[in-house]
Amino acid sequence: MYKRQIIAKSFPAAIRRVRAHKAAGHRTVLITGALDFVVKPLEPLFDDIVAAEMGVRRGAYDGELKDVPPTGESRAQVLMDYAAAHGLDLAETVAYADSTSDLPMLEAAGFPVAVNPETRLAALARKRGWLVENFSKAPGAPRTLVPIGPRRTRTGGLYNPLVPDGVA
Repeated sequence: MYKRQIIAKSFPAAIRRVRAHKAAGHRTVLITGALDFVVKPLEPLFDDIVAAEMGVRRGAYDGELKDVPPTGESRAQVLMDYAAAHGLDLAETVAYADSTSDLPMLEAAGFPVAVNPETRLAALARKRGWLVENFSKAPGAPRTLVPIGPRRTRTGGLYNPLVPDGVA
């Protein structure tokens, strides 16, 4: 059920894109700083997934990361190492990312694509002539996964969900 929900509530265009790459014979690899058990439901979509791994002690997660999660510069290194290990030409790779922290990976790829990019990445991508795409979430998907900042009332005060009408 969790697997179906993850896929159903994600970005349908992104899933279609991954499937199109596979149909074209491309090797598909997800390089993410997310924990491996969180992205496990996406395994059928990709040839490989490189994710952060948590250590296990006596059959339970111990809260310690096994290695540095692939983010920022290390994500670019993972891409380069993966390409070298599998005999892939980086000039023919396509990389998708949404954050300026992913710039090193996007710069290493032959075809960088900024997807739902933050403002700075969108500007850099356009300036460099990279493809910029916006994928919509599936209907019923949460609008925001994490709160960006406090909600404000109509009068400008902070909204408090614990009091009636949100105003103390």
